[in-house]
Amino acid sequence: MVPQDPPTPVSHSLGQPKGPAIEESPESFFARFRAYAVEAHLFPEPWGSPVLEAMVQGQILYAFDRGAPPAPTGVVPVLLHGVVRRAKPLEGAAFLEREGASYRLGGRTTPLGEGFYLLQAPVPVVVHAEVPLPEEAEVLLWPPLMLFRE
Repeated sequence: MVPQDPPTPVSHSLGQPKGPAIEESPESFFARFRAYAVEAHLFPEPWGSPVLEAMVQGQILYAFDRGAPPAPTGVVPVLLHGVVRRAKPLEGAAFLEREGASYRLGGRTTPLGEGFYLLQAPVPVVVHAEVPLPEEAEVLLWPPLMLFRE
């Protein structure tokens, strides 16, 4: 038998967040942050697509479904979550906008512990940041925005 080199580790320069996993399971994540869930109207999911279209507080969002299939339609409680790619102090009013496959949003932050914050943009989003966020922050999230539901 010929000895083989060990596998080459994957570099984090591929655009992926680094660090430990930030959730144990979709169910436990939803349970942990249930207090920050909001009501959303979920539209029928395209056949086989993990992306849901949701109307949350008058905003249409596209988010990766973290619930068990099939996704319900109609009004359900959901928790929106994103991982911060870049952050800076907010200049101006709270906002939410799509930027390609990512979302950029700004608003007041409330620390939730262990790098988690509630970002109160026009839609509340639980975000995870590897660095502390200012009291009012503008963030660019890594894609995808995630939607947790029961």
